Amino acid sequence: MSYEGRNHSRARRAIRLAAIISLLLSGGAAAGDDSHGRPHATAEILWDQFGIPHIYGPDRLSVVRGLGYAEMENHAETILMNVASARGRSAEYFGQGASNANINNDITVRTEGIPSRAQFWLLTGGVEQAAIIQAFTDGANEYAGRHGDTINPLFRQVLPLVPTDITAGIQNVVHFHFMPEHDNLPALISAWQAGGIAAANAVACSFTPGCSPGAVVARNDTLGGSNGWAIAPSKSASGNAILMGNPHTPWGNNSPVPGLGIYQWMEVNLVIGDPENPKLNASGVILMGAPFIGIGYSDEIGWTHTDNTIQNTNLYELTLNPNGTYNFGGIPLPLLPRTDTIKIRQANGSLSSQTIDIFTSVHGPIVARNGNKALALRVAGLHQPSLVTQYWSMIKAHNLGEFIAANSALQMPFFNVIYADRDGHILYVFGGQQPVRHGGDWGKYAGILDGSDPSLLWTSTFAWSQLPRAIDPPGGFVANSNDPPWTSTFPQTATNDPADFPAYVSPLFMDLRAQHGAGFLLSGQSLTLAQILSGKESTHMLLADRVLPDLINAANLSGNAIAQQAAAILKAWNRKAGAHSKGAVLFEAWWANVFNDLKTNPALARDNTINFYSPHSAFHVGWSASDPLNTPVGLANAAAWVPDLIKAGQQVFAAYHSLDVAWGDVHRIVLATHDPTFQQTIPVSNDPQSGADDPFGPLRVIFRIPALDGSNNFWAVSGDGYVQLVEFAKDGAKAQALLGYGNASRPGSPHVTDQLPFFEAKTLRPTFRTRDEVEKHTVSREVVY
Repeated sequence: MSYEGRNHSRARRAIRLAAIISLLLSGGAAAGDDSHGRPHATAEILWDQFGIPHIYGPDRLSVVRGLGYAEMENHAETILMNVASARGRSAEYFGQGASNANINNDITVRTEGIPSRAQFWLLTGGVEQAAIIQAFTDGANEYAGRHGDTINPLFRQVLPLVPTDITAGIQNVVHFHFMPEHDNLPALISAWQAGGIAAANAVACSFTPGCSPGAVVARNDTLGGSNGWAIAPSKSASGNAILMGNPHTPWGNNSPVPGLGIYQWMEVNLVIGDPENPKLNASGVILMGAPFIGIGYSDEIGWTHTDNTIQNTNLYELTLNPNGTYNFGGIPLPLLPRTDTIKIRQANGSLSSQTIDIFTSVHGPIVARNGNKALALRVAGLHQPSLVTQYWSMIKAHNLGEFIAANSALQMPFFNVIYADRDGHILYVFGGQQPVRHGGDWGKYAGILDGSDPSLLWTSTFAWSQLPRAIDPPGGFVANSNDPPWTSTFPQTATNDPADFPAYVSPLFMDLRAQHGAGFLLSGQSLTLAQILSGKESTHMLLADRVLPDLINAANLSGNAIAQQAAAILKAWNRKAGAHSKGAVLFEAWWANVFNDLKTNPALARDNTINFYSPHSAFHVGWSASDPLNTPVGLANAAAWVPDLIKAGQQVFAAYHSLDVAWGDVHRIVLATHDPTFQQTIPVSNDPQSGADDPFGPLRVIFRIPALDGSNNFWAVSGDGYVQLVEFAKDGAKAQALLGYGNASRPGSPHVTDQLPFFEAKTLRPTFRTRDEVEKHTVSREVVY
């Protein structure tokens, strides 16, 4: 159902709640307000040397107000750009943008209905959530009131923040960026516009295990990924449960690539109550503009997220009739029209207006047209308005039962959940809003669907108890690296056995990175924190183990001198993407040539067993569920890929004057700051990188782009950013963490590169959680009123 079609009973409920919320936001007490009638309780912020705020307050609302203040102090410009985008007013504030990017953003946001739905969410999300959001925006605006002179006028015009900026921002990031990009919808739309539904579905097939691939495109892996492990006491050396969280998201505005600010993490420590004996001592990371910890832990519980293989955004192709209707189940239905107006700032500062026509079908808004065809977008979770409340309930949980009660609200429509706690419990759940579909397998719904067929339109989703999950499995760990739920435990349990779920819930495969992680966890019984960190930081390219013996043998038999020289280098290589590894650049160049050949020559044999994240050439033995950790293996026709090795050798020598150039000489970490207007990017590092892209199977994943300085190098832009390693001891959480690209994005901040030395050393920094530890490392203090 479209936003406009929501029924009148919800509207009446909103009106009733509005009066209560109005009283609450004006300072009156109401249910869920844990400030106990103290709307002006102060928060104290102690900043440590890494720019991490430790925020203390007597109650939740005072701490949240301090959080809003602290986020602005570290990321004011990033937040205000995100807010402008989610309001659908980027062009109004900043002009049309390069290639009309701001205009296109505003049209898209208005088409998706984000601004109006944000208001509805605020009114229907509950008084507790409304109070949290108000406290957060009050804190953000307090910072702007005190320190507005540090913010360029270009961004100050976005102020003040209002509560709907938070509910709009959640939708913009989660529902309309993370989820559609995860389902590869931008690539499907592009293929559809160029070649229709057949071309789009060929692209979808190329990333669907078990499907015979057609067209091959580059899946945008830089926008998602992650590793998450929870280790039971029976498998840890200390006898305590251990949690490792490692999201792989873009490095925000600290990357040299513009436009990634919606993915920016900030590490925080939130302490409620007596600092020496708090009600809650919570740490973790927050996406900018959010009033809650997204991945984190307390002294009692903790969780992390990974992108799951849930498929809960869909595109439907409609055939439009001359009278403006479309066919649905044999009945012509009208498109529901509305208009909106965006404003565009001109070079002289004046504003022009552009009226846009927006149409909605029973499936969702029309997002693309081509002749008499149109695409409608359907997104799960748009009727779950209380995500903020859910995450605060999760971080306040004392035990597994309370955490499950909080998480089962399913206000977050996406993400696997990996959990551990002080009682020794561990949990995996295939979280989010899983559509209830009418039969078929996962691949049936991976492309563009026929919008005239009512059986393809999902209208309900699974309850938490119906999702694949595992609680305290016999193998002693849960682990996910974006693989389907069936391989998140070894052995499988009754609650994550694919035989007990519809085939459309998730495909059946296990990619190389997931195999790498599970293999490590199965290799030892009494794992120490040092061993776990070493395993997580592995740059070993598992793909090399599977294909190099056949490739080297074929190269040596080819009689070609370049192939034989390349084979010798690859044989001597340690199969890692470490900064000093020699041979990895050559192997990467070979794989790039293979990928390009697969993309341009449909006659070449391709793998269809683990091709979800990236297509591969056909293996000698494809992936098998009966041997999930040792397959696929071998090259089906190794000799066919020797010319790509010869070409790789020529390319590498031409670019770097050596076939065995070190990985870190080519792959660089170039973090950036900006001028006050964010129009100029200023590199502040150029350091050797360790870690490779997802297709190669390392656990330390770093996605890269061609260098922007005209060199032949590559620059890191995404991947391993935040890491938390938490042991839940009886006397509280013992944790190490790292946000490799730094905890701030303000122009000229020292907190862009100050964690980079830890990142390069593949280690973590200590976290400061007791008041005594924090005091010893405090470099400045502030009070938020």
